[in-house]
Amino acid sequence: MRPYLRKITHKRVALNNMNDTKNILIAWISSISSVFAAIETRDLISLISAIVMPIVFFTAGKTVDVMLQIYFKRREEGRKHDGD
Repeated sequence: MRPYLRKITHKRVALNNMNDTKNILIAWISSISSVFAAIETRDLISLISAIVMPIVFFTAGKTVDVMLQIYFKRREEGRKHDGD
């Protein structure tokens, strides 16, 4: 791989990691009202679900995102190969 392409790839990975961090923080921040409500009711299961559910939804969304990226990349490579 050419050195300048390697730098671009590393920057892309770093930006993607930053986006993931930003998205999980947004998910947690959006669930703060649920956490406060769970603390107010003093119900442990509500508190656990208010903390864990954003992580579960983030993970599920990220899994779908990665699967779609793999699918589209393979489809694009297949079209390039068929065109040769």
